Amino acid sequence: MKKLLLVPLIVICALSAFSAASAAGYTLPIFGNANLDSAIDESDIAYVNDVIASKIKSTELADANRDGIVDDEDIKQIERIINSTEDHLVLKAFTIYEKAEFVTIPMPVEKIIILNLACAEAIRCIKAEDKVIGIGSSTVEGSNKDFFSDLSSLPTTGKWSEPDIEAILRLQPDLVIADLRTPDTEILEDKLEGTGITVIRMGFTYPDYSLAEMMALGYILGKKDEAREYTNFAGEYIDLIESRVSAIPVEKRPKVYPIYSSHTTGDLGKSGSNGSIVDMLCGLAGGVNIAHNLTGGTGGMYPTVDLEWVVIENPQIIFTWGSPGGYYATNETEMTQLWTSIVDSKELSQVSAAKDKRVYLMTTEIASRPRWFVGLSYLAKWFNPDQFADLDPEAIHKEYLEKFQGVGYQGAFVYPSQ
Repeated sequence: MKKLLLVPLIVICALSAFSAASAAGYTLPIFGNANLDSAIDESDIAYVNDVIASKIKSTELADANRDGIVDDEDIKQIERIINSTEDHLVLKAFTIYEKAEFVTIPMPVEKIIILNLACAEAIRCIKAEDKVIGIGSSTVEGSNKDFFSDLSSLPTTGKWSEPDIEAILRLQPDLVIADLRTPDTEILEDKLEGTGITVIRMGFTYPDYSLAEMMALGYILGKKDEAREYTNFAGEYIDLIESRVSAIPVEKRPKVYPIYSSHTTGDLGKSGSNGSIVDMLCGLAGGVNIAHNLTGGTGGMYPTVDLEWVVIENPQIIFTWGSPGGYYATNETEMTQLWTSIVDSKELSQVSAAKDKRVYLMTTEIASRPRWFVGLSYLAKWFNPDQFADLDPEAIHKEYLEKFQGVGYQGAFVYPSQ
């Protein structure tokens, strides 16, 4: 058991994938995981045997070979997965596209193309960089090129949102990993149909299933142990935060106004509601999002609100999900300017959060991607400082970068930093 960056508590946990984050654990979304836990092992064989004997009800993932019948053939597939001799895996993806929800992946996977930054970071987490033969252009844009220096020399295959199909075909990967929502299947899966190239959708940013995705990636790329190391690490802090937040009565949790992305005062009305990443983070960290029940924007989850309405709601805390800063920021000048513009804005200066200087900024680097739990740690400490006095988000971030990204800690990720 490893020691937490806390005094004196030691906790180990995981995250639920098919529901909200929970100490009950996440479900590995691969067919063969009959008992719906976080691994495929001997207990799944026992579970299928009980299903066959009519002792217990079947689960969707118990049908390991997806032939519509739970029988001895499913046990054989589970055994092959356990022994790493399977010729295919079937993934249940968390995508918004129905026709991309179930994906059969020929095994083993040796050559992959990754289209987005979150996936590039996830690949590093499980030490599978040697399987990458092509990358999305965002990986070599701006400071990303230096952060992902080990990948930036690889051929590019278009934008994460607009993949270059011809470039993908030239490289002939076994697998292309794309974002959950973008691009549409019409410009990726449909164009690769019949080529022998498989596409899977993974986000690695959404709190309710990112750990499940990482574990699935470990199975797909033959990096189960490395994936488990990451999920155990992140899970410790997720579970710690959940357990303490659950003890705080709802009526004692702070009212929060989350700003989805803000680099100018003109963005201060862009928020996040039920289903958005910012809303998930807000709730998990022990805040009450005043925009939770609103609709609008992308997917109906990112409404633009009237700041006069925010004044009426009078939140005790304001935070931004995306602000200036990041790994290569050498100072806090831009963050300071944004913070000041929020606190001094005509409308928001009237709310308790601004008056009490409980306005906080964080970058998307720690609010999304596989390290979203770092942002969650900051939010928990900002929202409920008494309950999280011993939590050290910066130390958590530092250990993550060193252990899972192979880089030292630097930059500016939150403001105020103290």
